[in-house]
Amino acid sequence: MNEDDTKPPSITKMSSKTKSEEKQRLLETEHQVVDLEHMVASDEDLLCNRNIEHPTSNFDTMVHLLKGNIGTGILAMPDAFRNAGWVIGLFGTMILGVICTHCMHILVECSRELCRRTQTPALSFSEVVEVSFRTGPEFLQKYSKFAKCLINTFLFITQLGFCCVYFVFVAANLQEVIKHYFVDIPVYWYFAILLVPLILLNWIKSLKYLTPASLFASVIMSSGLIITFFYMLQGLPPVSSMNAFSSWGQLPLYFGTAVYAFEGIGVVSCLKY
Repeated sequence: MNEDDTKPPSITKMSSKTKSEEKQRLLETEHQVVDLEHMVASDEDLLCNRNIEHPTSNFDTMVHLLKGNIGTGILAMPDAFRNAGWVIGLFGTMILGVICTHCMHILVECSRELCRRTQTPALSFSEVVEVSFRTGPEFLQKYSKFAKCLINTFLFITQLGFCCVYFVFVAANLQEVIKHYFVDIPVYWYFAILLVPLILLNWIKSLKYLTPASLFASVIMSSGLIITFFYMLQGLPPVSSMNAFSSWGQLPLYFGTAVYAFEGIGVVSCLKY
């Protein structure tokens, strides 16, 4: 006699119902897994096939990244080491470089994740902060607009300061060269002359079309740095004559100069596209 025939009808019916429910649950679980895989695939398709106007290539991105992180501030690093001492200057600069690179990596990863969550092809620096607040803890969501305005304000101040320093640097050095070989002209005239090409360059909104200018600037800057360091590194005093550590009051000057020398996180969010 079959074992199921000895069981009461109620138990047999309950067993069949349990098996049916288990089968249905497995089917639903499998369907959820398929939906999750499809969702992940669609997210990857969105990130890989973003409709970005004038996207930059890997070479364009590398050129702009080098130009954005390595500038005239590197010429002020000897003064930064003098303010910190060669021990703090040496190890502090490496630590600051690691921190800045790590923060750039975090910004890119957060932007990628928030684009996936919001199904948005691209987010700017301030938009990443805004979406982070809006999708974050409930008590922070009401501050999303304020956070976006705050980041835009900080970016405006830092970029304006960098541009002013570059403007003065180019005009002053151009004046010195022309004064040495030709004629002495007040530096204000160089400001006026340089203003026209700078305005024309700022009318170009796409980084794709700015690549030739950045490449030319990087080549000229690298050549100038090589020549400068060639003469600067000759006849150096012994290390024992330099201070290994400096006073606490001079450290802020060191940090300000070092961060300015290779700080380029403001251009990372737009370069990843």
